[in-house]
Amino acid sequence: MHVEVFDAPARLQDLRRSISEVPLIDAERWILVRDPPQLSGTARRGGDGPDALAALIAERAPTTSLCLVAHARVAPQNPVLLAVRDAGGEVSYHPKPKGREVLAWLDAEIAARGLRLGPGAVRHLLDVVGADLGALASELEKLVALAAGRALSISEVRAAVAGDEPVEMWTVIDELLGPAPGKAAATVDQLLNDGRSSQYLLSVLAGQARDLLMAQAYIHSHGSPSGLAAELRIPDWRAARLARQAQAVPAPLVAGWIHDLHEVDRRIKAGELGDADGLRLLSLQAAEQLVRRGRRPVAPAG
Repeated sequence: MHVEVFDAPARLQDLRRSISEVPLIDAERWILVRDPPQLSGTARRGGDGPDALAALIAERAPTTSLCLVAHARVAPQNPVLLAVRDAGGEVSYHPKPKGREVLAWLDAEIAARGLRLGPGAVRHLLDVVGADLGALASELEKLVALAAGRALSISEVRAAVAGDEPVEMWTVIDELLGPAPGKAAATVDQLLNDGRSSQYLLSVLAGQARDLLMAQAYIHSHGSPSGLAAELRIPDWRAARLARQAQAVPAPLVAGWIHDLHEVDRRIKAGELGDADGLRLLSLQAAEQLVRRGRRPVAPAG
């Protein structure tokens, strides 16, 4: 199929050309427009507004199929919705599933595929992939191919569904902010012993510290963590974790950790510190800072 994809088009000139022109070779054309700002009300200055997109829909060639997808609430009075209906199209809403709904869906999909997964596998899938049903379905298909009819252990599931970051990486900061901050250094040692590169660990920890600082800034300015996941474009489970962590440590201390991470990275690359020594020293220093300043421990992730 001749499918064209437009991501958040602020200006509609190229989209107008695709929608209104009849395909030269293919009999039909399919167009997907993802998160157009004209639907979410986030159109930038100088960009085309909802009325422009509504008018464009009326110009659609009869051989062109158009799909608009918005991951945001759309006002009922938005003229684009009226234009879609006037053109004979359908407007459908798909509420984001809640925690128990995602779990029930995942259990049903695992059973439908005949997968036999070891204890803890479902929790690992939810922790790493999040509540995106499409992403979960893709991971399940991967596990079906891997299993080839046999049962899969939790270690096999963890290896196949690793995500962008190992789940253990999230325990470093959780342990640092917990009742025994020194455990974070032991986790770092274990990750290094498991073969994780120091540069990888440094970059992931720096990214988590940066996200934590951004979450603290958001909560400070908005008064609550509501909307944090959308603001940082992260899964709900990560936003909930960041919100818990944000209450347990002062923002200036987190900013200091980011500076220290970059300094340790520089010293490792300069040969002034060994990989393991540098990361261990950093985690111990952070633990000492928290103990000395005092902090409210993070509640365990549920």
